[in-house]
Amino acid sequence: MAEALLGILLENVIPLVQREFAAFSGIKEKTEDLSHTLAFIKKVLDDAKEKQWSNPPIKIWLQRLKDATYVLDDVLDQLPTESSQHGWLSSFKPNNIMLRGKVGHELNEIVRRLDRIAEDKNKFLLREGVRERPTEVAEWRQTSPTIISPQVLGRDADKEKVVEFLLSPARNSEFLSVYPMVGLGGLGKTTLAQLVYHDERVSSHFNLKIWLCISETFNVRRILCSIVQSITKNECKVLELPVMEEKVKGLLQGKKFLLVLDDVWVKNQQLEFGLNEDKWDQLKSVLCCGSKGASILVSTRDKDVATIMGAYQTHDLSGLSEDDCWSLFRQRAFRPDKAEDEELVKIGKEIVSKCGGSPLAAKALGGLMRSRNTRNEWLEVKESSLWTLPNENHILPALRLSYFHLPPTLKQCFAFCAIFPKDESIKKQELIHLWMANGFISSRANLDVEEVGNMIWNELFQKSFFQDVEINDYSGDVSFKMHDLVHDLAQSITEKECMCLEEANHTDLPKNTHHIGFKCDEVTETPFRKGACEKTESLRTLYDLNWYAPRNATKGHSLAELRDLNLGRELCINGLGNVSSVSEAEDANLKGKQDLRVLYLPWENSGETKSVAVEEILEALQPHSNLKRLDIAGYGGLHLPTWMGNKTADNFMDEVRYIEEDESYEGIEAKPFPALEQLTMSDLPKVERLLKRETTHMFPSLSTLEITYCSKLQLPCLPRARSLFVSGCKNKSVRSISNLNGLNKLEVWNCEDVSYFPEGMMSNMTSLATLEIVSCRELKELPSDITKLTALSDLIIEDCRKLECLPEQGWKGLSSLRKLSIFGCHSLASLPEGVRHLTSLQSLTIGGCPALRERCKEGTGEDWHKIAHIPKVYLGDSDSDL
Repeated sequence: MAEALLGILLENVIPLVQREFAAFSGIKEKTEDLSHTLAFIKKVLDDAKEKQWSNPPIKIWLQRLKDATYVLDDVLDQLPTESSQHGWLSSFKPNNIMLRGKVGHELNEIVRRLDRIAEDKNKFLLREGVRERPTEVAEWRQTSPTIISPQVLGRDADKEKVVEFLLSPARNSEFLSVYPMVGLGGLGKTTLAQLVYHDERVSSHFNLKIWLCISETFNVRRILCSIVQSITKNECKVLELPVMEEKVKGLLQGKKFLLVLDDVWVKNQQLEFGLNEDKWDQLKSVLCCGSKGASILVSTRDKDVATIMGAYQTHDLSGLSEDDCWSLFRQRAFRPDKAEDEELVKIGKEIVSKCGGSPLAAKALGGLMRSRNTRNEWLEVKESSLWTLPNENHILPALRLSYFHLPPTLKQCFAFCAIFPKDESIKKQELIHLWMANGFISSRANLDVEEVGNMIWNELFQKSFFQDVEINDYSGDVSFKMHDLVHDLAQSITEKECMCLEEANHTDLPKNTHHIGFKCDEVTETPFRKGACEKTESLRTLYDLNWYAPRNATKGHSLAELRDLNLGRELCINGLGNVSSVSEAEDANLKGKQDLRVLYLPWENSGETKSVAVEEILEALQPHSNLKRLDIAGYGGLHLPTWMGNKTADNFMDEVRYIEEDESYEGIEAKPFPALEQLTMSDLPKVERLLKRETTHMFPSLSTLEITYCSKLQLPCLPRARSLFVSGCKNKSVRSISNLNGLNKLEVWNCEDVSYFPEGMMSNMTSLATLEIVSCRELKELPSDITKLTALSDLIIEDCRKLECLPEQGWKGLSSLRKLSIFGCHSLASLPEGVRHLTSLQSLTIGGCPALRERCKEGTGEDWHKIAHIPKVYLGDSDSDL
């Protein structure tokens, strides 16, 4: 992480040297010395990073460098900020002189500190400019955001053996059956467990299936809570142990269940919170309430787990064959559109032979080699000294190699992930936002900063640093996990720099801790004891890993706390279902936050009913008109707030192009708005489509649409749509109406630039019963296929002032027409002969059509014979008569 931070600091230091204010304060000379020192250190960074794995003193030297660069960054941050606030460049006030002296002293101290670090490098015989490293994400990644599904190879026999145990010996056992799968990290134990868990035979055999990821903390109370959540699909508060035991017994009593305990660790000197016999006996006493055949499938690296759990049989997982490892490596290393070079294939197979049968290592190495195209680049990996290092913390040399060859920005972004716990489901967007907040990533010429973050995330995924991608069907949120060994790699890189605190017993954090992820204790709601952070020198990240989850005690916080905060950029307010009054929502004062650009308002189902209506809450959360993007999720109201239709909302509503930006990953296709029945859209001049990526499954229940002044909107195929009101639209929008073949009511109003309806627009509307064409003042004629509307019973044509004629032919097709009304069509001078064939017509009304009125007068009018068969004919003198 030091390499990327040094680059940022060099960019900041050089402009400072050129500023005049530094001349009299002595800072100019210090910044010049600092610039030279940093450039000097940067030259040997590549060699130091490679040698740190085999030379612990070099690793310590790099840590000292990282700590110093964080402090230097803090000092430099003060210069422009304090300058703008206190005017210290030109003022000789005592306070400003003291401030300049303070910053000058801090800068002098850090220069001396970095000088000592630069001198110490000479102890290690580090070489300058070992090799050029790529500094950006590979260009070919920029146009490939799709995620590749991993392929499982070589585990068919293992899967069958596990399934056989669950369906036969376990089925006949009177006691709870436990079957541990044991193997080294990276061999695919979790993948095998997933294959078994989703096998159709297993699913049909067990009444209930539960999957729990345990990792390094075996907490019986939390495990019981997770079982309750898995079965009930509702949030579970972690209560006292006896209460949790009774809850689980009630849910499992007499059930033939399959419980998967993935990634179980044994308690030892290094792992304080792992599994021991007492914990297992406590859990097992609850789980024994199941019926005959209830089973537990366990994945672990430690055979002692099988002993503690009393399993009489285990499944030892061996490595994949070299052929299978080669297949995994090959899929990632060679692009589909490029022929495989024979020499690279030979070297690649020698690299794969070093993988030890680990599918994780094979995939990681394949991802590494994909962007390397020459023989020397492949040989460099094959002959790297990192292969000979001891398996410290069980980290595979292949993973170290993959990390070592990442560009600096990707190294920094990956290592930062050590703030998350093992087996944590990490939200992709949250991680990218954390990268942004720390300045790890920045925008580029044609990409905004979030797009850059998305590219970096995709590259880390494709290099196997991230895995187990899932998409929330409801919110569309993307989440993922890191393999245990990959997490170990991140921890070994950052050590105390990035920490995850899951227990409330941390009293003395070291000074080189800069990023902290924490989970609050259910009772104390704090991960620290008083004074825990006193020694930390430059704390940059303090991230609550439970921020999106309801707390056991999310008391929580009040929206009123936002009232006086000058918030900018983005804001997400979670737990809106817990808001107890409209006044609390009003007190948030979102309307006064003029710098806010993006607002997320998600509702979660807390399981409790509040007396205040959700419509009132949303109404009170009106944002400032400067807002550019608004995301509302999980909203259960019957209507949207009035402010979304006000002129004050124009500034951000004018930019809307889609209602939702639907995405899919790994072939998973979302089904947006599954229950929406009515949709009203108004004054959205740039909206183009309902969804950015339209699918066959969208809006399956939508029956009623009202579209007003959305001139660019093109409607998709909506087979359940029955009623459409469209107003103020243009030719392209009107043409797309043909996609709604199931309509029984169509109203077209105020389409003033439409002179002709597209031919064929109504050809397939076999269910249309009511058609209204109103205030289309440029319309000159109706489409000829209007006469094909065999189910049409009501036809209203009003205020179409340039309409000159009705279709001449095909009136026999309107066999169901019972009511025809024509108002304000001044240019319409006659009725076609075909009107005589409208034998079902019961009512004809004509108003505001002077010429037509004269021709239709009873007995004397030229067109009277065409309408004489109609029972009710009303001819008004003017529009007001009607």
